[in-house]
Amino acid sequence: MSALNCPKGHGPMEQKKVTKGITFRGIDINYKAGIFACPECGLEAGTIDTAGATQKVIADAYRIKVGLLTGDKIKSLRTLRGLTQQQLAELMNIGVASIKRWETGLIQSKAMDRALRVHLQGYNATNFYSGNREFSVSRIKLVVRTFEKKLHKKLLKKTDKLLFAAKYLWYADMLAFKLLGKSMTGAAYAALPYGPQLNNYVDLIDEIKNSDESSADPLSNDEIRIIETITEAFPVERMVYDAAHREVVWKKRPIGATIPYSSSEEITGV
Repeated sequence: MSALNCPKGHGPMEQKKVTKGITFRGIDINYKAGIFACPECGLEAGTIDTAGATQKVIADAYRIKVGLLTGDKIKSLRTLRGLTQQQLAELMNIGVASIKRWETGLIQSKAMDRALRVHLQGYNATNFYSGNREFSVSRIKLVVRTFEKKLHKKLLKKTDKLLFAAKYLWYADMLAFKLLGKSMTGAAYAALPYGPQLNNYVDLIDEIKNSDESSADPLSNDEIRIIETITEAFPVERMVYDAAHREVVWKKRPIGATIPYSSSEEITGV
């Protein structure tokens, strides 16, 4: 750090490490910050360098408190696996800029933290195709019925192939995973010609229609708010269909390929 002089004219200030407390994103954390202090008057000051370092320390203290990988931990695990930042980004289907930012202080979401752990710590990758939730047909029907109530229209029709319902489900599951760290239904999705669709949807259609949604785990308030956000964005069925077709995460995957929940970070429609 560059030397600083006391603005009150007391001469050179001393470099010190002090423990401070702060409420960050609603979490109380303690962290050690590097500062300059005047030995005579006690005035504390910092530089651009100390401010940047303090921001990183606060971010990492927060990540430790809420159970996320720190920037240094991400870098050390990546190095241990022999991966460059670019290689890790390609494995996760994200831009390398995200890896660089996470390693230097930007806080990753819970969903992206799980993605990092899958590729860096060998977590069960199958969870990444079910959104960290056990698959439930009855919960699929519950989510669809909830959409129907909010939209005031029928989505599960007699001869329906889930053309529109699957798009609402996809957005609900992806947004839930992104914001809450867990999908709503545990469903896996594939990139098909008519947009994102439930994997093996042909075999599931009758099972979904005949299932009892009252047997499913009830939706949380956060999940209901997510459904409401989606219905407000797409009050007309054609709107959710068109939006799904604009999503790059669908466009860039080969036909029939599974769309991992790591793609939730790239969703732009809602």
